[in-house]
Amino acid sequence: MAIGKIVESTQLLLIITGLALLFSSCSPSNTSKHEPAQTLHVSIGAAPQALDPHLIVGVPAMKVVAALFETLLTMDAQSNQPAPGLAHTWHMGEGGLTYRFILRDELKWSDGSSITADDIVVTWQRIFAANIGHPFAQDYYAIAGAKAYHLGEHRDFTQVGVKALDRQTVEFKLKAPDPLFLKRLTHASTSPIQKANLLAFTELDNPVSAWTQGKNLVGNGPFRLVDWQLNKMIVVEKNPHYWDAQNVKLEKIVFYPIENMATEERMFRSGKVQLLYGGKIPQEKIQTYQKESPEKLVTVQGYATYYYNFNTLRAPFDNVNVRRAFTYAVDRDSIIKRIAKAGQTLALTLSPKDHLYSPDSPIHFDPKLAQQYLADAGYPNGDGFPPVTLTFNTDAGHRKVSVALQQMWKKHLNIDVQLDNQEWKVFLSNRRQHVFDISRDGSSSTFADPMDMLNSFTSAHVMNTAGWSNAEYDRLLASARTELNLETRLALLEKAEKIFTREVPVFPIYYYAYSYLIAPEVKGMEFNNIEIPNYKSIYIDYSVREK
Repeated sequence: MAIGKIVESTQLLLIITGLALLFSSCSPSNTSKHEPAQTLHVSIGAAPQALDPHLIVGVPAMKVVAALFETLLTMDAQSNQPAPGLAHTWHMGEGGLTYRFILRDELKWSDGSSITADDIVVTWQRIFAANIGHPFAQDYYAIAGAKAYHLGEHRDFTQVGVKALDRQTVEFKLKAPDPLFLKRLTHASTSPIQKANLLAFTELDNPVSAWTQGKNLVGNGPFRLVDWQLNKMIVVEKNPHYWDAQNVKLEKIVFYPIENMATEERMFRSGKVQLLYGGKIPQEKIQTYQKESPEKLVTVQGYATYYYNFNTLRAPFDNVNVRRAFTYAVDRDSIIKRIAKAGQTLALTLSPKDHLYSPDSPIHFDPKLAQQYLADAGYPNGDGFPPVTLTFNTDAGHRKVSVALQQMWKKHLNIDVQLDNQEWKVFLSNRRQHVFDISRDGSSSTFADPMDMLNSFTSAHVMNTAGWSNAEYDRLLASARTELNLETRLALLEKAEKIFTREVPVFPIYYYAYSYLIAPEVKGMEFNNIEIPNYKSIYIDYSVREK
């Protein structure tokens, strides 16, 4: 599932100060006195905007939700294929139009009550509730009746193809085959909710309530929520009612939202954080770790792309030639070599290429062509170009790239672009509501599939932050969504990608490489190109430090 992904200096100082005080009393160095030995301290980058699985869009939130909830199926992070989750087995019938999932025996919520097939049905009723605003609901329109219900055409969920056949069997009926359907069911945003828990605080279709606060939350994952201090920490402890609790080694995880990479790295060096799991570390520190502590540095090529949106819903970026001018004036090689410097590779398409998928792209660095496009748009040498602003969320790397882009556009197009640094939650809200001219963005696929990346830019998709629309692109994506033949499906997606790179609603910069730091005592961590955590495999071995 494509996912899209900060604070001002005064706010940042307060957060750092608060974290310093917090860490002084609850760090790994004090584990034996204050907390279980099997405690993991992990930083996740930006603060999650929510822990309600049906509202989350950012990767940081998904990394926490993965500890609190388990989906019907899970994703094997090494093979990128669906694996048993709540369902221990499943069957497909009618040429891919019917799926039946058999739940494990004795599944329980974190409060000890039983999980049944009815809970899965209620979950999908909430996912498709119009008022919830589930960010990925459209990706499940292959389910019979889902679109009409989601759009509010009726309120009878029995007309939607999700039914409980008995206490342990859930059936999904599709209106058309979906080659990614099983993978879609592994996404964190399909996590089940306990109806009684939710209704104790709000209505089923109300997205605003206190049900995810602290011990209010009833989940079904390997851990349960103990405490959530906004912008400070999220504490979870082992869930004794989890079906596989005997194989969960950690007793506690403390998640820290530390948006400043330098602060994160200092916390790691001091032993106050054992895993830097935000995916980025300061570029200048990478060489140091490569030379002095290579065993602590992990770099993984991600199925993800770093790009910037144009707001195509308003001038001047409703003009394709303006978008092309800005795109062709970007020297990606320079950004990768001088700023990124962490194993990223140049991106000229939205979807990462591989041995099966390698579409052509007209995008390249060509200042003269960029100037011609700008002139064709009616702004020769930048004359008369209106004021525009580039917005980005707080991050040293984003700032450096934004400054570089600002300089390139001034040099090659004679256009002054203002920069606006926004706090993460404000940034996400403005980006989703198209309140920007140019906006920093990125997309990763939990399925490692180009469909996942491209589908988010179909017309009216809630994740289409550029507000772009193209009828032929939509038609190609619609065909690809129901095509079960892999070769034919990828050919359709390549055609769509060519339209996308010709129309440039966004301009790609590079394909991500994730960089992590991990302490020697943290064992069993599985890193992968889709950033799906498996907290069940992790354990702490302090004897490693003592050697």
